[in-house]
Amino acid sequence: MNNLYKILGIEKTASPEEVKKAYFVMAKKYHPDSADESEVKKFYEVSEAYQVLSDVEERRAYDLTLEGGKIGKILVEEEPVHPTIFKEEVSPDDEYRKKEMHKFRRAIYWKGVFRAIGFALFLMGVGYLFSLIFGGLWYGGMIAGFVTGLIWSINSNFDLNSFVKSSGRLKFVKVLGWILFIASVGYFVWILVSKFL
Repeated sequence: MNNLYKILGIEKTASPEEVKKAYFVMAKKYHPDSADESEVKKFYEVSEAYQVLSDVEERRAYDLTLEGGKIGKILVEEEPVHPTIFKEEVSPDDEYRKKEMHKFRRAIYWKGVFRAIGFALFLMGVGYLFSLIFGGLWYGGMIAGFVTGLIWSINSNFDLNSFVKSSGRLKFVKVLGWILFIASVGYFVWILVSKFL
């Protein structure tokens, strides 16, 4: 993968204004109307670089993965071990990268929280309708739907190992989660079985 900063001819610490200015200079130089046909490819590279570096979230993600790193499930606020951020030697970029990683993780974390709550509320509504249609308890369907959605979302979006440090507590949380999930899904199965048998 080409270094997007090098394509625009700027430093990694460049401000949004500097990114924009560099883009306009490069775009004008390599625009298909004013450049040779052999340089048109460069215009598209410059446009792609600007598209990533002009967006705050995309730029943060790019900075964090600049040297091939990978961001997986959401972790709580901790100092991550990442090859592009924390190195053996101290460099001026370290503090900048540390702040950017903190901002990026926080934004992703809150997106995950809202996703989990939103999905849980959606399944709460589905559970309510399911209970009304198949003759169950409406509040039972709402609770079962909310619990199912919440546990499903949490397991999909968050790395529980970063929330619970003790292995005993982590095991307890996982077992409790599975019990609640099975009980919630079991409620819907019980309604169906009692309806058709």
